[in-house]
Amino acid sequence: MKNQPLIFSASIGHGHNQAAKALKNEFNKKGFYPEMVDTFHVISPILHHFMLSSYIRLLKLAPFIWRKIYFYAEEYPLFLLLDRFGSLFIEHLYSIMNREACPFIISTHPFVTAFLSRVKQTKQLDFPLYTVITDFVLHPAYIRKEIDGYFTASPKIEEFANLHNVPSHLFNLTGIPISNNECIHISKWKARYDLGLDPGKKTLLIAGGGIGLTNFVHVLQVVEHLKEQIQILCMVGHNHRAKHRILQKKSKHMIKVIEFTDQFLLYLKASDGILSKAGGLTMAEALACETPIIIFNPVPGHEEQNANYLTHAGAAVKVDKCIQLPSVLERVLYEKTYYTNLQYNAQMLKKPNAANQIVDRILTLTNQQQITKSH
Repeated sequence: MKNQPLIFSASIGHGHNQAAKALKNEFNKKGFYPEMVDTFHVISPILHHFMLSSYIRLLKLAPFIWRKIYFYAEEYPLFLLLDRFGSLFIEHLYSIMNREACPFIISTHPFVTAFLSRVKQTKQLDFPLYTVITDFVLHPAYIRKEIDGYFTASPKIEEFANLHNVPSHLFNLTGIPISNNECIHISKWKARYDLGLDPGKKTLLIAGGGIGLTNFVHVLQVVEHLKEQIQILCMVGHNHRAKHRILQKKSKHMIKVIEFTDQFLLYLKASDGILSKAGGLTMAEALACETPIIIFNPVPGHEEQNANYLTHAGAAVKVDKCIQLPSVLERVLYEKTYYTNLQYNAQMLKKPNAANQIVDRILTLTNQQQITKSH
């Protein structure tokens, strides 16, 4: 088999690229050397900036519009407009996709999948196209007849496939791919020791998300109402404005500001809870570390559905209003039974080996297709 597949992603949110990197690392272990393509940026940096800034502006100023679009598209095929938009970039994408050493193509973003499906259809390409879904709930926007395999964390495969007339054998229940990091197996005490954190303090991680939608200062003001001093890890990523505002704030808690780091899983393992939106990859990482999840202000639509899935499974608790945060945090951090139940349910849901399973399945499927063609 040729050994240079392509993994197409998009820097709209952090999770899609992280999923692509996790897959790339697993492929490398098996003697395959994929190239990662940041799709919209490769097509045009201007297009990338437009897509990202429009998405962020919409979520900040009018999240209810995104929610309406998302759920309306479950009933009506609005998402097929993406295919028409993708037609504008067929030749550019075809020049990237049509490589001699490429045995198959993977997409980790639904918008990108729409574009690639259009190219495959228009150019009548016969290579396998796989899509890796980075949320816990399936949506019809993912479906294209050009796709040879879907990889998902949703257990409702049969129901979804029947509803949308897609062969269920195309769906693979694998989970969301995360980095295969040994730190998820170490103790909380060891993680804190390695990071230079106080091993005796209750520790809360506040995740900022890849596009910086978390209002850290507002959350920290509310967390001041906790009775005891705790250790708070503010994961600000590349959000320098948030870092500056946090450092100016006085607090009774021990606050540590952490910029973008490849040790996120270690910080997660060191924590007694994570306060976050409901991005699929962050949630999958928290489940893998068995760190109790407190969901606050999820993005309407896909993250809202992630939140519903995780809370229904008992692996997360959702906070709808800021005023509820202190009482919820008190329960998570100090009520042992409540904490243990969240941990146990996370243990039931976690799929830390998803990336490896996806890679193995893709290689098997591609091999089977090649054998079928040769006959």
